[in-house]
Amino acid sequence: MSLTIVTWNTEWATPRSRRTTEILRRIDEHAPGVVCLTEAHEGLLAATGHTIAAQPYYGYAAPPHRRKVLLWSREPWERVDDVGAAALPPGRYVAGVTRTSLGEVTVVGVCIPWHGCRTEAYRGEGRKKRWEDHETYLQLLPDILKALPNRRLIVMGDFNQAIGPGSRAPRRLQAALREAFPPHRAIVTAGTDFRERKTIDHIALSEDLHAETVTAISHLDGGQTLSDHFGVAARVSPR
Repeated sequence: MSLTIVTWNTEWATPRSRRTTEILRRIDEHAPGVVCLTEAHEGLLAATGHTIAAQPYYGYAAPPHRRKVLLWSREPWERVDDVGAAALPPGRYVAGVTRTSLGEVTVVGVCIPWHGCRTEAYRGEGRKKRWEDHETYLQLLPDILKALPNRRLIVMGDFNQAIGPGSRAPRRLQAALREAFPPHRAIVTAGTDFRERKTIDHIALSEDLHAETVTAISHLDGGQTLSDHFGVAARVSPR
């Protein structure tokens, strides 16, 4: 008994983008039961299954249907939360419960802000310092996760940090990320790379779940790229 899950930052690919057919084919190759997309169009996975998404406003004016994070499942979602916490940087969190081959699972999709979020080029109110939104998100995330069941919990999305040697995040924020995911909620993608580039798209599991395999999904397509991120797939089973 296992469940395959995928997370990928699709760099705003739309249903009509030339790269979308290949992105979807590479996701479908893994036959996932649950998918998390970041920097996504809310209609990208709408043909089959069920989608929930973060709130549309994420601090910037954006075209309709853009979502910083969305979750897709073969089965309907229940107990949906697209806020997390009122002070969380907006539009970067969605959670819900769905039925899978493992039974009922709680899934959290995140898009932790990058270091330049709402900084120099930001024209709205409340301009931030570099890494400020990232740090705020990591400060609030532990309490959000503590309020969720600690069984069959999956947290995935764009963490905007490589984990381990080579991380460009300040040390205090590397520590904050580790503290948000203590050992009983392991980040199973830590160290995953593709062509010597470490992933910043991650999957974390509660201690009753185990990653049998973790696989990088290439973002390269001939001489072009499908996204500025490569994706990650994991086959998950109960311990």
